[in-house]
Amino acid sequence: MTLLYGYIFYFIAALIGISIGYHRYFTHRSFHTSPYIENLMLFLGLICGGRSALTWAAVHRMHHAKSDTEQDPHSPKHKGAWNVLTSKWHVDYIPKKYIVDLIKNPRVVWFHKYGKYIHITYAIFMLFGGVNLFMMFVVIPFILAWVGFGMLNYFAHANGQPNNVALLNLIAPGEGWHKQHHLKPMSVRLHKYDIAGICIERIFTKSKFSN
Repeated sequence: MTLLYGYIFYFIAALIGISIGYHRYFTHRSFHTSPYIENLMLFLGLICGGRSALTWAAVHRMHHAKSDTEQDPHSPKHKGAWNVLTSKWHVDYIPKKYIVDLIKNPRVVWFHKYGKYIHITYAIFMLFGGVNLFMMFVVIPFILAWVGFGMLNYFAHANGQPNNVALLNLIAPGEGWHKQHHLKPMSVRLHKYDIAGICIERIFTKSKFSN
């Protein structure tokens, strides 16, 4: 049951934190929401192994600008399948143009500066609750995020161009409709079964916390 509950928690946290938050909100500005929701997305993205939303969004913007070329930060063709699948690729330099709006957001900057301490504190707190709690809410989400988004970066560009891989939604929730995303990066809803788009339309843009 630990694995099942860990997966369910990961799916929800990655959906809100990474797909809706880091990706569609902070990177592409696909919708508007409130500072309360921003903090929730930043926290959930952090504990799913997304690390800083500032660098995550910047690298993803670089990916769109240079998609499937030698300058693509995580192109499987140019960076190597193993590096992309295991998220071992890295970026040496991020031009300021990719972060100029992000560094104006105090919540993004605060989580960027203190994120590792927040994650460590969260992990220690969960460990006090027992090994099962630690596994469900710390270890499993972190591993699944690295595996899931590594698989996304590889399989969604395995033939040198963006592909739809619906099964990837099971481990990278909301991200399987990758071809549609590259065609219309700012779209909220990419498919009639796009769970991230459905949540944005029905919850995050209509929440009592929204502006």
